[in-house]
Amino acid sequence: MDQMSDEELLYILENTEPERPSLSEEAGVELHDNNVHRWTDGTVLKMTIDQELDDDIPEAIAMELVFRHTLIPVPRVRRALKDQKACNIWMDYIRGRQLKYVWPTLSFLGKLRIAFVLRRYIRQLRSIRHPRSVVPGPPGSGFAGRRHSSMMYGEVVFFRGPFSTYAELSAFWNERNRIAHMSRAGTPADVAEVLAPFDDSEPLVLTHGDLNLRNILVGDDGRIWLIDWADAGFYPPWFEFVNTRLQQHEGIDPGDWVWDAVIPFICGPYYKQESWYLHAGYGLNFK
Repeated sequence: MDQMSDEELLYILENTEPERPSLSEEAGVELHDNNVHRWTDGTVLKMTIDQELDDDIPEAIAMELVFRHTLIPVPRVRRALKDQKACNIWMDYIRGRQLKYVWPTLSFLGKLRIAFVLRRYIRQLRSIRHPRSVVPGPPGSGFAGRRHSSMMYGEVVFFRGPFSTYAELSAFWNERNRIAHMSRAGTPADVAEVLAPFDDSEPLVLTHGDLNLRNILVGDDGRIWLIDWADAGFYPPWFEFVNTRLQQHEGIDPGDWVWDAVIPFICGPYYKQESWYLHAGYGLNFK
């Protein structure tokens, strides 16, 4: 595969049997990865949809950044190509089990050990310095903003942006907060904490954006791997905390009380910003 041209690889993709089993079907358990299929014994193909028409595949770019600039175990990207239908990422197949299946079997100390590992991973992500880190959202080859998705945006409008500057991202959220305040007249929205502006006091950092027990692998090699970087991008540090809390309380695979308790240890205790977001998020219902 590494020696094939782009044209050869896309030809094979377009002209082979499309009914490859997903990893969930192959393993006989629900992994929520129906867009990930085995390509060879050692590689998988992930197919996603992008809102932009350029050649960038942000998830692959994010994984390359993490692979090259941190010690966080992530699948190595072998190839990344766009065709008329999807973004196609070929990457190494990591043998292991999702943390959602391992977590219930761990002792309390075993769970704390993983929390310490993940805390180090988040700190490494935040230490990455990259020219693109001045532009909110998914990484790309230039400095133009990109439309992107996040659980923080709710379900009314799944993709938001693009935001070309940090100030544009702040303005968007301040407007959501204003709309929420206006639509909730008579509620205790006059609390100073809620009426404060969007917290952009810290620089944008690389965030995973979808940290949950499903996207953490306990590898057969004993290492803790982070997978599914589709929502990764440069955001305020507190976004990682809010997204992880949303996954815990509203996602499809919530953890137990221990996981809930270690989230602020892993991501930082951004409770004040979370409270602000929960108020401003109501404004997302009005597009």
